[in-house]
Amino acid sequence: MKIAKTHPDTRGPQALISWCGSNQATLVLLILLGFAITAYYQMAAAERIWLVAIPALLLILNFLLALVTRSILKNNWPLMLFHFALIALVVLALIGRMSYFKATLELAQNETFAGQLENRQHGPWHRYGLSDASFTNLGFQIRYHAGIKRDKTTNQVLLELPDGRRQQLEIGDHVPLVIGHYRFYTSHNKGYAPVFEWRANGSDEAVVGSIHLPAYPIHEFRQALEWNIPGTDLRLWSMLQIDEEVLPPDRDFEFSIPQRHRLIVRFGDERREMRPGEELVLPDGVLVYRELASWMGYKVDYDWTRPWLLAAALIGLASLFVHYIVKFRRI
Repeated sequence: MKIAKTHPDTRGPQALISWCGSNQATLVLLILLGFAITAYYQMAAAERIWLVAIPALLLILNFLLALVTRSILKNNWPLMLFHFALIALVVLALIGRMSYFKATLELAQNETFAGQLENRQHGPWHRYGLSDASFTNLGFQIRYHAGIKRDKTTNQVLLELPDGRRQQLEIGDHVPLVIGHYRFYTSHNKGYAPVFEWRANGSDEAVVGSIHLPAYPIHEFRQALEWNIPGTDLRLWSMLQIDEEVLPPDRDFEFSIPQRHRLIVRFGDERREMRPGEELVLPDGVLVYRELASWMGYKVDYDWTRPWLLAAALIGLASLFVHYIVKFRRI
């Protein structure tokens, strides 16, 4: 009796599943992921994360199908745990990019944060959670070494807690103010902030505010700004003239407010030099130069996945370590 040879069905669903879990599929998906990453960095759209997410998720599916169809790593639990840790890292990284938030912020001394963020960037899944957040910049200290080399920054802030209490904290470049999952770090951007009082004609209330001159000392010779008095069409040009040495190049020093300085103000064809306490009469009211303060620039960062990413990375490293220990003992 002649027995006919049977061949596996290469066209059915089972064959497709087997191929999806094969090494050939892994190679194809890795090449696709490489192209996706290249395209990711060429595009500016927020939704570009899907270019990387789709091949990454397909690679995860490829690994899971390989576990089922080919029983890979069946008897190697440490290496299997390492692969699952890698999967967790990929998934958490994708979620982090979909829900992240970054922004910048400038606060003058004694100014309170009220949502005035700039340069916002965020993922499509992010839900803004700083509407009720409030803290006040109480001032900062920055130490410089000889040659005007910046050392660490320490910034005192007053945090308004949800129950109405206040808490004074010290933050810096690497020690953030944490509100929920939002982290506020000090930055290298800081400078001088002239404080004005504006008394409009016919109003019994004075408005106090400040302008932020360009960052100092990086813009040491460009301490000028053109600005509008709020609520009016009056446009002024102001320049800070410092009459003392605040940046000694041959010794250590701290960022400080110059005691001897002038504020040069131009309005139309009129030019005035103002010192603290002096006033300028304008068509719509009186502008009083009260004092010279400072402003601090902050970086705002949100990514709730970071502690989980660290945990997954530690698990992956530990499992890989166990795998190699067991492997070398068998040799």
